[in-house]
Amino acid sequence: MGPSPDVIRQRIAEQCASTGLSYAQLSRILGRPEGYIARHIREQVPYELAQTERARAAEFFGVPGPYLDAPPRKSERQARAEQRRFRPNYRTVLRRAT
Repeated sequence: MGPSPDVIRQRIAEQCASTGLSYAQLSRILGRPEGYIARHIREQVPYELAQTERARAAEFFGVPGPYLDAPPRKSERQARAEQRRFRPNYRTVLRRAT
């Protein structure tokens, strides 16, 4: 079980303070309205950020995913291998119109 949403909120606030990033800027990075992160940290709305948003914030701050209760990032090599594995193997067959 990962850290509680309160701990994650505190860690996000600490990362913003240490990098000099405003809550509005982080909200824009996550593709949300400007007051989204500020409201999340100050008023706890929403109570918990979505996993994809936590993963994107962890990637931006350069911290491991589990630090913000997000899945760990895959290495580039693993990501490419996974893309190749799930790529559909379509072949185009050209036939003459009769």
